[in-house]
Amino acid sequence: MSSEEMLYAQGAKIWVPHAELVWESATLEESYRKGAGFLKICTESGRLKEVKLKADGSDLPPLRNPAILVGQNDLTTLSYLHEPGVLHNLRVRFCERQIIYTYCGIILVAINPYAEMPLYGPSIIRAYRGHAMGDLEPHIFALAEEAYTKLERENCNLSIIVSGESGAGKTVSAKYAMRYFAAVGGSESETQVERKVLASSPIMEAFGNAKTTRNDNSSRFGKFTKLLFRNQMGVMYLQGATMHTYLLEKSRVVYQAQGERNYHIFYQLCAARSKYPELVLDHQDKFQFLNMGGAPEIERVSDVEQFNETVQAMTVLGFSIQQIADIVKILAGILHLGNIQVSKKFNEGSEEEDTDSCDIFHNDIHLQITGDLLRVSAEDLRRWLLMRKIESVNEYVLIPNSIEAAQAARDALAKHIYAKLFQYIVGVLNKSLHNGSKQCSFIGVLDIYGFETFEVNSFEQFCINYANEKLQQQFNQHVFKLEQEEYLKEGITWTMIDFYDNQPCIDLIESRLGVLDLLDEECRMPKGSDESWAGKLIGKCSKFPHFEKPRFGSTSFFIKHFSDTVEYDVNGFLEKNRDTVSKELTQVLSESNMSLVKQVMTLEEIDTLGVDPAKSSTLGGRVVISAGRKQVVPSKQHRKTVGSQFQESLASLISTLHATTPHYVRCIKPNDDKVAFKWETAKIIQQLRACGVLETVRISAAGFPSRWLYPDFYMRYQLLVYRSKLDKNDMKLSCRNIVMKWIQDEDKYRFGNTQIFFRAGQVAFLEQVRANLRKKYITIVQSVVRRFIYRRKFLRVQIVINGIQRHARGFLARQRVQKMREARAGLILSKYARGWLCRRRYLRLRHSISGIQTYARGMLARRKFHAMRDHYRAVQIQRFVRGALARRAYQKRRRNIIICQAAIRRFLARRKFKRMKAEAKTISHMENKYMGLENKIISMQQRIDELNRDNSNLKHKTSEISVLKMKLELKKTLEAEFKNVKAACQDKDKLIEALNKQLEAERDEKMQLLEENGHAQEEWLSQKQTWRQENEELRRQIDEIIDMAKNAEVSQRNQEDRMLAEIDNRELNEAYQRAIKDKEVIENENYMLKEELSRLTAGNFSLHGRKASNASSQNEDDVGYASAKNTLDINRPPDLLSKNYSYNDSTSLVVKLRAILEEEKQKHKNLQEQYIKLASRHKPTEDSFRVSELEVENEKLRSEYDQLRTSIKHGVEINELNAQHAALQEEVRRRREECIQLKAVLLQQSQSMRSLEPESLQMRGNDVNELMEAFHSQKLINRQLESELKAITEEHNSKLVEMTQEIERLNNEKDELQKVIFESIDEFEDANVDTLRQNDRYLRRELQKAVAQFLLVQEELKLANAKLKAYRQDGGQLEHKLEEEMIRNKSNGTSTDVGANVTKQKSQNPQGLMKFHSSDLDKILQRLLSALTPRTVVGLLPGFPAYLIFMCIRYTDLTNADDDVRELLSKFVIQIKKMHRTPHPIENRVIWLVNSITLLNLMKQYGDVEEYVKFNTEKQNQQQLKNFNLFEYRRVILDLIVNLYQALIMQIQGLLDPKIVPAILNNDEIQRGRQAHGMRSRATSIGSSSSPEHGGGPAWKQLIGQLEHFYKQFQHFGLDNCYAEQIFHQLLYFVCAVALNCLMLRGDICMWETGMIIRYNIGCIEDWVRSKKMSNDVLAPLAPLNQVSQLLQSRKSEQDVHTICDLCTSLSTAQVLKVMKSYKLDDYESEITNVFLEKLTKELNARQMQKSNSDEFTIDQKFIQPFKVVFRYSDIKLEDIDLPSHLNLDEFLTKI
Repeated sequence: MSSEEMLYAQGAKIWVPHAELVWESATLEESYRKGAGFLKICTESGRLKEVKLKADGSDLPPLRNPAILVGQNDLTTLSYLHEPGVLHNLRVRFCERQIIYTYCGIILVAINPYAEMPLYGPSIIRAYRGHAMGDLEPHIFALAEEAYTKLERENCNLSIIVSGESGAGKTVSAKYAMRYFAAVGGSESETQVERKVLASSPIMEAFGNAKTTRNDNSSRFGKFTKLLFRNQMGVMYLQGATMHTYLLEKSRVVYQAQGERNYHIFYQLCAARSKYPELVLDHQDKFQFLNMGGAPEIERVSDVEQFNETVQAMTVLGFSIQQIADIVKILAGILHLGNIQVSKKFNEGSEEEDTDSCDIFHNDIHLQITGDLLRVSAEDLRRWLLMRKIESVNEYVLIPNSIEAAQAARDALAKHIYAKLFQYIVGVLNKSLHNGSKQCSFIGVLDIYGFETFEVNSFEQFCINYANEKLQQQFNQHVFKLEQEEYLKEGITWTMIDFYDNQPCIDLIESRLGVLDLLDEECRMPKGSDESWAGKLIGKCSKFPHFEKPRFGSTSFFIKHFSDTVEYDVNGFLEKNRDTVSKELTQVLSESNMSLVKQVMTLEEIDTLGVDPAKSSTLGGRVVISAGRKQVVPSKQHRKTVGSQFQESLASLISTLHATTPHYVRCIKPNDDKVAFKWETAKIIQQLRACGVLETVRISAAGFPSRWLYPDFYMRYQLLVYRSKLDKNDMKLSCRNIVMKWIQDEDKYRFGNTQIFFRAGQVAFLEQVRANLRKKYITIVQSVVRRFIYRRKFLRVQIVINGIQRHARGFLARQRVQKMREARAGLILSKYARGWLCRRRYLRLRHSISGIQTYARGMLARRKFHAMRDHYRAVQIQRFVRGALARRAYQKRRRNIIICQAAIRRFLARRKFKRMKAEAKTISHMENKYMGLENKIISMQQRIDELNRDNSNLKHKTSEISVLKMKLELKKTLEAEFKNVKAACQDKDKLIEALNKQLEAERDEKMQLLEENGHAQEEWLSQKQTWRQENEELRRQIDEIIDMAKNAEVSQRNQEDRMLAEIDNRELNEAYQRAIKDKEVIENENYMLKEELSRLTAGNFSLHGRKASNASSQNEDDVGYASAKNTLDINRPPDLLSKNYSYNDSTSLVVKLRAILEEEKQKHKNLQEQYIKLASRHKPTEDSFRVSELEVENEKLRSEYDQLRTSIKHGVEINELNAQHAALQEEVRRRREECIQLKAVLLQQSQSMRSLEPESLQMRGNDVNELMEAFHSQKLINRQLESELKAITEEHNSKLVEMTQEIERLNNEKDELQKVIFESIDEFEDANVDTLRQNDRYLRRELQKAVAQFLLVQEELKLANAKLKAYRQDGGQLEHKLEEEMIRNKSNGTSTDVGANVTKQKSQNPQGLMKFHSSDLDKILQRLLSALTPRTVVGLLPGFPAYLIFMCIRYTDLTNADDDVRELLSKFVIQIKKMHRTPHPIENRVIWLVNSITLLNLMKQYGDVEEYVKFNTEKQNQQQLKNFNLFEYRRVILDLIVNLYQALIMQIQGLLDPKIVPAILNNDEIQRGRQAHGMRSRATSIGSSSSPEHGGGPAWKQLIGQLEHFYKQFQHFGLDNCYAEQIFHQLLYFVCAVALNCLMLRGDICMWETGMIIRYNIGCIEDWVRSKKMSNDVLAPLAPLNQVSQLLQSRKSEQDVHTICDLCTSLSTAQVLKVMKSYKLDDYESEITNVFLEKLTKELNARQMQKSNSDEFTIDQKFIQPFKVVFRYSDIKLEDIDLPSHLNLDEFLTKI
């Protein structure tokens, strides 16, 4: 049996031609035999017929493709590649599955659904991102992703060519392609370029689209949009865009066919007329330019909303409010211009019509409104509409226009204005979209008009079809040859075939003596006409094969285009090609007082594709008008015609496309009625032929159209050979064995490098063989299974029958006994029942008789009462009726009398009226009536005189036009200077922007500095108060000791000496303890000064800059204690401090010196008071000592004061202050040495006193005074040191205040400068050149001044830094000496018994604290956060760092250090935020998620909140925070936990994403190594498709292994189970979303087998979750995926609709229908009918579920479920926590 006989067997399905349906499906009634002359078939309609055949069988009807190939994503993968197969595949996808996109090679075929489709949301964009064409279902996003990926990979220019006839959806396809590029190429750091690109679409649609008979939103111009991309770190970012337009249909402005509309913007403006009352607009039907088509409305479109969207888009793209208002006025002016009525004109003195002229009334309201809106002279406009100027040899001749000529001039002017306005808007858009920087590459999107043919085709249709011819030629040269190159790439040799080339048709149009050339030649002729041009065409172009002349007449011609033969009507060709407009009318508009009208009318025609858009526009989106010299208007002979301009721009476009890598989108219009999913076969087949799809199919069919990857072919057809012929390790050899066994002819197939290529029909033949073998094997299996089933059924029935018989006999016996028992019981019951019934009957009868008697008596009484009442009422009615009759008679008589009186009065009135009428006709009455008319005539004459005077004034102004022209030339020359000024202003703008940034930084830092200064002042006052109390206490104690020494008696000297010695020792130890405390305070202050000096040194070079950390703190550090911003960081910004020390003002220096002088006077006064007190209490030796000291000090102060005054006079005060400071330092050093010597003497004396006997102590009593003097001198030295430290601190504070004042002054000055600059910029447009020059000079002068001040400040800063460095060195030396002295004192003190006594007096501190110093916070957090590795954390207590931080918080609470706790928590939050915002391993994120949760729980547990402390022990309640309420910080840390959770989830999802689809959808454990089903994939190859487990095991095991890894990490780092379950709940939601979205976008795997695969793989995940003993809620997100798998495996008949609805409770209606429409039937499954789908849709929509109303069939992958943080009680004791040594925190933290 031959292959033809096998394929054309009985029951085979074929295609036969049909008159209406084009092709009709039929079934063979008899098998075909070679040599047969006919075939018996039965069509789908049930009609039997015979098809005649040739003897050789060469005209056999085409076969239908197998069921597996029906609905393929790519038309070229069909086995039978012919016209009916392609048409049927598209119809199945479009009508049955409602899929609008299909591939045809590299072409994307898009069919307009005329309905909203849920295919373009953000989730769909994310689904296609990163996938190659062929991985998912065909989509415009897949094509865009292919182009974008090629752009990233090869960095080359690309283009997307969208073509199709009007109404096919080209504009929508181009818009969605640009939306995809804007989405994937957008950047948060950019200025929203993608938003501007998308905002340009509403503007261009409003001004360039209109409703036609075929499309409600038809583009009436061509548009080529370049999306400019910039390469940044290997990623292409959308940088801008440019737009180029072609051949706007200007004639639509003044004329529309029936059922069509003008451009959308006119109707939008009329609908929104209430917003612009000054435009005097009305309903669109009132305007002549809008009511021609008779279709003012578009269904389901609101013009008001569209207008608002257009205005909003214009605002986004840089149109100012004034520009928008001017554009609206121009549009309204065009509408009113169309309503100007041109009327007939009659000859003077007669009623004869003047046919050569016409007239427009002066008071035409629309003429006046047009002049007002366009700011032009209405009289001039009227004049040149009625007249035209003809140039003769030496003069101009004015000729009147006829009515037709005037109307033509009016329409030409309207078209000209709109075309220029459209050009201006495109220029502004290009300026806004293009930022002027150099781009890396671009992707061009071409949206151009499709092939058009109407009943009457004119010049516009000719140009449109000419452009489509050129594009089709480019398509032929690229696509058809690319198909042949693929075979060469695969290493297959075959015969090259020819393809259709439309070059002859293009030669007919654009060659020498072609259509365009003859048209231009005729336009140059003085008396050229359309008829003469048509005659030349017939005479010259008849030699071209694509040209046909009409049979009758000579007013049309035919051109055979690639799509169809089109007849063109020559009427209007010349006029439209010339596109002439009156120069006088354009001159009137050029003299408009509206700047925009002037700019629009002086625009030049440019090639938008060949000109840089950045050079064709200026600031504010305004088009530059070249005015360097007077423009010479070209003559008619040299002006370019519309046809030649279009030919040049089209050639430029084609050259651009040739320089790019093109991608093609062919849009198909399914019907002319715009009905959703309506299929018109004849129309569609004509479009498929026209757009090249069938030609692509023909090329593929001539070669090897069917192509299979080796793994796919192996998995599909492995059952066709014995298993011994198969080898999984060598699939290529196995496939060769399969093919060679069944296909004997080697010409029917080829083996490529990665694919097998088959001739047409061979895959269908293999499918038929596969189906026969499966049928054979299935029959055998069915017979065995049936025998097994029926035998098992018989055995079951036999056992059941025996059991039934046994139970039946027992049941009958029991039933008989039961009846006997019931009979006996019935007799007894009946006896008692009869007696009871008789008694009840008697009692009821007696009761009834008594009741009847009662009711009868009552009825008789009521009847008597009613009779009496009725008699009384009748009497009353009679009385009222008699009265009413009497009144009615009286009223009737009275009315008759009144009628008689009225008749008499009417008679008298008529007589008087006749008499008055006769008097009115007299002359005296007429004189009285017209007495005021003379006054009106006089006033009218005065009005006429005024109008004459105005007319003379206007003539005078006309004479001034020449003068104004000269001024205009002068202004144009000034415009060149304006450009130079603009460039300079741009440079200044950049400088101003830098200054603004600096001012912002200084403003923020100023506020922070003021707050820090307040805190420092408070600390200083508190410290000063403490020192004053200590000094008073010391003075009091010293006075007590002196009194005790003076009042002692000689007899008690020994006892007094012993007591004095003890007191001295105790006082010395106490003084030593206080000195230690003072040392700690001084060390803290010194450390703070060091920090400030280090920051000053580091910030020396950051005067005008701002560090990244400081800049980011404006947003990150706002964690707020009590919701305050930027109050937690007490450190000054380095740039601010560097500025603070750079100010040098003589006035502030004098104030500072005066303060120092006052301080020295106060010191002198205090010393005098001390001297007076001590002089009265001590011996002469002590007094003389103190007097001498005070005199020396006083003399020193006087000399310093004199020196300061002298230095101020000579301007060297800084040097003098430095010298005094050095002297003070030297004095401090000397006093410190004296103190040390005195302490040594005191120590020796004390030791000698203790070593002596009491007797010897009495002998040395005189030394007590010496010891007391030494002690007092020590105290004085300490006070002096304290005063010196205070002086230094106050000096620093005074400098800080001065610098703050200087910063405020500089800020005010810069604000004023900025205000002046901004005002000058706002007035930039209205300013003249002189003003601009003056502003430029002012800005230059201010800039020089600012630079000079900057250099001066830098100089002062260097000096201040040098001084501060010297101060720092001196402070370090002082600190070092002080430490040595303290160490020496400590060593001396520890050797005595007194020191031991002092240590015993220390109080016991609470437990569970970590002592730290605020200066070490950065190091502590660095070692706890950055340096803490996961290996270290595993060996610690879970949440151990959180416990350490909380113990530090408790220490600050104990010491009531408010600033320390705020700084600690603020720095902790900032460090964690920086960590979760930067890339980090998952382990680190888990660690700090655990620690953050632990810290939050500890703050709740020890926060004195009853809800959380009820489980605490008594010890834990004692450790509650006493001074702080950290409620605000608990909220901040809670937000931090949520952020950490989201960052952790996103990072884990990124790792799981590539593993989900292989694990859930592709992993088939039954056939390991299997890929997903699919006939052809563009992105797969042999290397990538070998097996899913090549990466180390099955894909599902890899996914579960990854989840296991995360689970172990959560366990190791101590994450609570409730949080781990929340994380896995979110991860399983993500798994479900990714898998389900991929399944929805891959119709090739929607089959029964995929459902089984999904159920198995999901079951593995569920088993893993249950093995970890997680709750069942974790598996809830997998419900949609489980239901999809059950849906794929369920029966799909009408009886199963309710079952499916009950099954799919978690799936939306759109998802269920998407699966059903994409479902691929197996060979033995019943077909899914439309009735079933309709019934299912109805049932699904009737469900009460939240998702039922959603049209989206995808799940949002980016959704992250909220994180719930619960409180967990911790029983860990804080006092039991020790600090491990390996953390290296011992030097910073001390456990108390």
